[in-house]
This record gives sequence, C-alpha cells and structure tokens, in this order.
Amino acid sequence: MKYCMIEVAFDKREEVEQVGKCLLDKHLVSSCQVVESNSVWNYKGERETAKEYLLFLKTRIDLQKEIYQEIRKIHSYECFEFAVFPFTSCSDSYLNWIGEETR
Repeated sequence: MKYCMIEVAFDKREEVEQVGKCLLDKHLVSSCQVVESNSVWNYKGERETAKEYLLFLKTRIDLQKEIYQEIRKIHSYECFEFAVFPFTSCSDSYLNWIGEETR
C-alpha cells in the first residue's frame, strides 16, 4: 500500500473543522493536523495576504481523488491548494495504522 500526506489551505476555521470531521467520519484519512499560517501569494495578478489554516491529512494515495471531491464540496476558495506528498516510513506500525484507519 502507498501513503501520502495532503496539504490544504483554508481561510475559515469552520471549513477546516467541517472538512476534518467529514474525512475522518468517512475513514478517508487517518488523521488531521491544523497549523495557523500567515500566508502571502499571487492570484490573478494581485498580491494577497491572509491568515490561513493549513490542514495536513495522512491517508492512502489511492484515496486522494475522493478526498479532493469531498473538500471541493465544502471549500470556499475558487482555486485551493491541494498538494500531495507521497511518503514512506521505517515505522511499519505507523503505516499499518494509516492503512487500518482508512477504508
């Protein structure tokens, strides 16, 4: 089985909590971590800054499209970050836990 971490940025704490609950309830992810960020980016020719919430999701790589679709239903950004980082670990118990907690 292959695993990944997905990073998604939000500007609304309520959306982060709603997405996390949805993905955990559907067993699409094994865990969610939220980190506050002071973000700066260019979008449509304009420089933007905002306090954002970065959501880090641990899951199986084969679930990423389904996760994206669930987030798309909730996320208010027109174009949101959905970065996927495949990973491995020397901890078999950690990887097994991710596999067991995801459907």
